[in-house]
Amino acid sequence: MQSIVEQNVTTAGVGVMFSGAVGPIFISVDANFTWSKPELLDKAVPVRVTGIRAGHSFVFKNKPDRNIAVWIGGFFMEMGGDTYGQLKLKDALPSADGVKRDEIVNNYYQWYDNEASIPQKVIADQILTPIVERLADADGEAVIIYGLDKQVQQKWNGIIGAQYQANKSWMFRTELGVLGNRKSVLLSLNYRFLL
Repeated sequence: MQSIVEQNVTTAGVGVMFSGAVGPIFISVDANFTWSKPELLDKAVPVRVTGIRAGHSFVFKNKPDRNIAVWIGGFFMEMGGDTYGQLKLKDALPSADGVKRDEIVNNYYQWYDNEASIPQKVIADQILTPIVERLADADGEAVIIYGLDKQVQQKWNGIIGAQYQANKSWMFRTELGVLGNRKSVLLSLNYRFLL
């Protein structure tokens, strides 16, 4: 079963970055904080992303404003775990006329009567059957109150990156998230305004 709930989301954020060098190695640390508030949740969901990078710039001897920089690092992501909200049953199910509801209830009882083993029925009687019974009695105006404990599966991710600076104004940057189960690709073309 698939359910689509449309809602507006308001997001605000702030970030800070520190950078410096130790000999020929540059180091940067950045921290970004965002708060996203979907209209159907009772409070905003905070997300914190912190990155650390260390690398080296190779300057072209005959053109000192041109260089290639390479780096490695990692970033840490953490989000607020508790989310609570509510929505009407008719907003959560694809069909508000009860057809989908009846199909779900019928499929459940067909599985329960014909396919479920005794251990499955014992667990279903404790957890699923009360839910399905309430679903069968619902007219679509019932309110579903839910709570989620969200966490990213892996908080740390390794990154590698490179930047080519053609001159003092134009740069091309790429960065890849390579370790862990969260993969990412960043490509950017930057222009620096010089005063």
